[in-house]
Amino acid sequence: MWQFFTKGGIIMIPLAFCSILGLIIVVERILYYSLHNQTSERAFKQLKHHLTQGKLDEAKYLASGWRTPLGRIIESVIKQWQTDSSLIDQTAQSVGEQELRSLQRGLGLLDTVVTASPLLGLLGTVTGIIKSFSALAVVSGGQATQLSAGVAEALYNTAFGLAIAIPALFFVNIFYGIAEKKARELTFNTEEIIAILNKAR
Repeated sequence: MWQFFTKGGIIMIPLAFCSILGLIIVVERILYYSLHNQTSERAFKQLKHHLTQGKLDEAKYLASGWRTPLGRIIESVIKQWQTDSSLIDQTAQSVGEQELRSLQRGLGLLDTVVTASPLLGLLGTVTGIIKSFSALAVVSGGQATQLSAGVAEALYNTAFGLAIAIPALFFVNIFYGIAEKKARELTFNTEEIIAILNKAR
């Protein structure tokens, strides 16, 4: 593995940084989406039951225990309802936008990795080809070795850049899809809760 990096030249350093950064973001997003965003249908039905019965404190306590985007939005909406019900739409929108940013956190950086990795690989390819042509221009006993080293550097950088960008591209598109789906669910569920509160009023 170390030989792979040494043959790839100096451009392999930023490429390695991109690969590590991309891996960290992918793992963090998988854990975030799988562990911190699940609100069971049963718990949501229980919360709606509390609201229809006018038990706002019980509903707020239940939502605060979820520790999910939906729970935080509903908790904020109920708090706002108890102080000034005319501002619950603005509160829901404000908290919802914060939660959407949390859902998309790191995706812009992962998108940058997707864009930068093949460009860095291309840069490494260019530097490797330059070395190859330089070797051709010099007549010496080590000419063949220098030529092969330049070609190897070009190929290593191209391969490594694409190996980073291709899986990262798949992941960033999947994550954006998950974030958009969860945002739609949050909007629908929040509107349902506000409708129940308005009906109770």
